[in-house]
Amino acid sequence: MSIFSKIKMLKPENGMFYPPNVEGGVKVKFEFPPNIDNICAAFQINPQTVFTYGDTIYDPHKLPLSVDVIEHERVHMKQQGEKPELWWGKYLREPAFRIDQEAQAYGRQYQVIAQKITNPQKLFDFRMMLAKTLSGPLYGNAIGRSEALTLIQSYAQEPV
Repeated sequence: MSIFSKIKMLKPENGMFYPPNVEGGVKVKFEFPPNIDNICAAFQINPQTVFTYGDTIYDPHKLPLSVDVIEHERVHMKQQGEKPELWWGKYLREPAFRIDQEAQAYGRQYQVIAQKITNPQKLFDFRMMLAKTLSGPLYGNAIGRSEALTLIQSYAQEPV
C-alpha cells in the first residue's frame, strides 16, 4: 500500500476556499502567482509546483492538493504575513532564508503525514523524499540532503 493511499486529495475549484464552508479554508487559483517571472528567473520549477502568494495558493496545473501540501502552503501564508512581496524578495535573493522557510513548511508537512502513517519505514521514506526536494534544483541546490533531513526533522518536532 502506498503512503499516499491514506492521504486525502482535495480538488478545489478556481478562486474558491477549500475546504468550502470550513473556517480556515484556503483560497486556490488555477493560475501562476503575480511574481512568476521572478520565480522562473531564480529556479527550475516543474509542473508539480504550487505557489503561495499572500493568502492564496496558486495551482496553475490544476493539481489535486493533498492535506499535507495545503498545510505546507499555510506555513508560507503565515510567513508572508501582510507583505508577501517583501517575503518573496528575500526568499528569491537569500538561499539561507529560503531553505529555512521551506524546512519549516516541510516540517509541518511531515507532521501531517505522521498523524496518518504509523509505519516507521514509510515515514522515513516520506521524510527522505521531502529532504531530496529541499536539497534539489527546485530550491537552488542550496543544502545537502542529510542537512535537509535534519532540518525537516527539527521543525517537525516543534508544536503546531
